[in-house]
Amino acid sequence: MSNQTIAHYNLLERLGSGALGDVYRARDLKVGRTVALMALPPEQIADASRREQFLKDARAAAALNHPNIATLFDVIDQDGRCYLAYEFAAGPSLREEMDGRAVNMRRAIELAAQVADALAEGHSRGLIHGDLRPDNIVVTPKGSPKILNFGLARWTTGGRARKAAASADGLADDPNGVAAYLSPEQALGGTIDERSDVFSFGTVLYEMLTGRCPFIGDSPAATVMNVIRVTPPPPSRVNSAISPDLDALILRAMAKPVESRPAGALAVSSDLRRIAVAVDAREGNAPKAELIPMAPPASGKGRKVLMITAVVLLVALVLWFI
Repeated sequence: MSNQTIAHYNLLERLGSGALGDVYRARDLKVGRTVALMALPPEQIADASRREQFLKDARAAAALNHPNIATLFDVIDQDGRCYLAYEFAAGPSLREEMDGRAVNMRRAIELAAQVADALAEGHSRGLIHGDLRPDNIVVTPKGSPKILNFGLARWTTGGRARKAAASADGLADDPNGVAAYLSPEQALGGTIDERSDVFSFGTVLYEMLTGRCPFIGDSPAATVMNVIRVTPPPPSRVNSAISPDLDALILRAMAKPVESRPAGALAVSSDLRRIAVAVDAREGNAPKAELIPMAPPASGKGRKVLMITAVVLLVALVLWFI
C-alpha cells in the first residue's frame, strides 16, 4: 500500500482494522502532517441515502475542535469510497493504560474531567458520542485523553454492536466489549441524548477507579441485563481510597432513570474539579499562595523622596476635585 495516494494523502502503512474500517498512517502532502486515514467499507455506504447521511455526519464531526477530541481534518469522497483523515492520536487506549488495574484516584479524576470537557463540547454542538468506552479513548504521550470517533457511532463497529444489543435477537457475541458500556435506554432501544453519554462515562470512571467494569456478565445477554437492572455497589466498596463525594457523583451518573443523572457533561466536569480541589487539600497538595517579599526599610534619603511624592499626589488630588 506504500506510495498509493488518496486525494492528497500518501499512504505510508496499514495500521490495522479500526472502528470505522481499515486505518492507514498517511502523509498529508498539502500541509506536511501525518494523519490516520480511515477507509470506510464500501458496503457501509453502497446505498445513496446512507452515503449522503454518512457524509453529513462526518462533516458535522469535522466541526469539532477540542484538545481532548481527535480532530477530523478532512472528509474525502473519491471513486465510490469515503475516507476520513483524522489527527494521528498516538498512544495506548485507556483500556491498555488501565491494564485491568485501578488508576490512581487523583490521576483518574484528572483524566475524567478532560473527557467530560470533551463530551460537553460535542454535546454543545448537538453531537452524541454514543459509543464511549475505554477502547475509544487514547492517552497521548503527554498524558492527556483524546476521544475517538465522536459523532460517528452509527458507522462504527461499536455503534453497530450497540444497535444489535438493543434488538430482539441481541448480541450473539461481543468481541469489542461494547455491551458493558451501554446506557439502559440504549440497551432497551430507546431514544438517547447527552445523558446516555454521561451514563457510559460513569461506567468508564467506575472502572478507572476500581479496575472492574461494573456490568460485566457471563455473556453479552447477561451483561445487557445487568446494565438494565443491576445497580452496582459504590466504587469505594472496591477501592476504599475513593471519597464519598466521588462515590456519589459516579452513582448519580450511572442512575437508571435518565432524569436522575447530572444534566450534562459540563456539570460532571465542574463536580470533578471541585472534588479534585478537595482531594488535594486533604492530601496536603493544595497550591500555596505566592508570597511577595516586603520592600526593605527606606533610607533617610529614600524617606525624603517618599514624602515629596506623597505631597505631589495630594496636591494633584485636590486640584482634580476643584
